[in-house]
Amino acid sequence: MIKFTIKEDMEYFSMVAKWLSNKAAQPLACFLAFLIVLVWILFGPLLHFSNTWQLIISTLAAVTSIVMLFIIQNSQHRHTVAIQLKLDEIIRATKGAHNEMMDIEKLTDQDLEKIQKKYGLMAEKTKEDLKKGKIDTHTPDVSKTIIEK
Repeated sequence: MIKFTIKEDMEYFSMVAKWLSNKAAQPLACFLAFLIVLVWILFGPLLHFSNTWQLIISTLAAVTSIVMLFIIQNSQHRHTVAIQLKLDEIIRATKGAHNEMMDIEKLTDQDLEKIQKKYGLMAEKTKEDLKKGKIDTHTPDVSKTIIEK
């Protein structure tokens, strides 16, 4: 009897999800979906456009949609995490960048809005400075202003 652990199950799901995601993104997948619908349409007259005929495509579409929802969600989550890690590495490696920004996605919506407003104000000030002939190469200290609690 084969027994999997939760970790092995998750690794297996991830492997299958990656494979399905890659295959579903290929032109062949679109062609196969089109072909399935075409075959279904052609069988309509043979089955007298019965309820069974309609049920076949409805069931197939529903099952495919549900499975693809989870595959797309998994793929999107994996890509989001990878992008976040890459951005964290850029922040970490960039002189003058504020390392406290590396886990900013964990903040509340209200805290994110505060930070967004502060960066918006900095951008407006920079635009005004540029109009006055100043340069835009400084890194203002935002450490004290990121989140005022």
